[in-house]
Amino acid sequence: MKKKVIAIGMFDGIHSGHQKVLKSAVDYARRNKAESIVFTFDRIPQKQHGNITVLNEKAEFIKSIGIDRVIIIPFERIKNLSADRFCRLYLGNCLVVVVGYNFRFGRNREGSIGDIKNVCKNVIVINPVKSSGHIVSSTGIKKLLISGRIETVNKLLNRRYSFYGRVVEGFGWGRKLGFSTANVLVDDNKILPEGIFIAVVQIGIKKYKAAVYIGKRPTFGGKVKSVEAYILNFSKKIYGKQIKVELISKIRNDRKFSSEEKLVRGIERDLGILKVYFKKHKNKY
Repeated sequence: MKKKVIAIGMFDGIHSGHQKVLKSAVDYARRNKAESIVFTFDRIPQKQHGNITVLNEKAEFIKSIGIDRVIIIPFERIKNLSADRFCRLYLGNCLVVVVGYNFRFGRNREGSIGDIKNVCKNVIVINPVKSSGHIVSSTGIKKLLISGRIETVNKLLNRRYSFYGRVVEGFGWGRKLGFSTANVLVDDNKILPEGIFIAVVQIGIKKYKAAVYIGKRPTFGGKVKSVEAYILNFSKKIYGKQIKVELISKIRNDRKFSSEEKLVRGIERDLGILKVYFKKHKNKY
């Protein structure tokens, strides 16, 4: 049986700190001809609202780093386990366990790195990654996301913040105003910052420049958050298709306009900013 190198954690966001943990597990496994395995969880505790990465995204990003196998542990199964029971169930019979510096587990988060060492003597603890003097953390990134600081978020993730969704029929407001948009249905657990964003939309293998609106359509008295993508130079029908949206930078906050005419002028200004951005960065897109 092949030896196992286990990395364990929530890994919400797969940010630069998580990437250091995962790459360490991959490197150690390859040097020792072992299998690299990630144990992660299907959801976060209820008091922590929203995910940076939903489950399918998390598994995709983890595997892209080179991990051989991803095992999803149901949170309900482990939330009341003692630290000792957790370690013996999941961390026994392994070559090494790789964890972040602040990893806690088991009932009431009572389990520590010391408990892991009682079961697996070889434990690699990864020190925190810092950016601009601050420790990179999922909690910090969530706050940045909600405040719309997308460029900072992208730096901490080492990639553009993205989400997947299915294109569905909308209310037709965009078309009525002269800006046909793709209405995107996104996982309810995904954190979606509100505002108007410069973005890239991927349909199949092709990427397109786009302006993306995330908000409740206050000009029309909306109450439910929606996602709409205005894709430049694109007129195909894509209802039912799964697309990927990558946010690059925020143009402005969402706001209520006093009339449809003023909303149209606002959208035209947004598109002007979008086009200037892509012209300035034409070698990147």
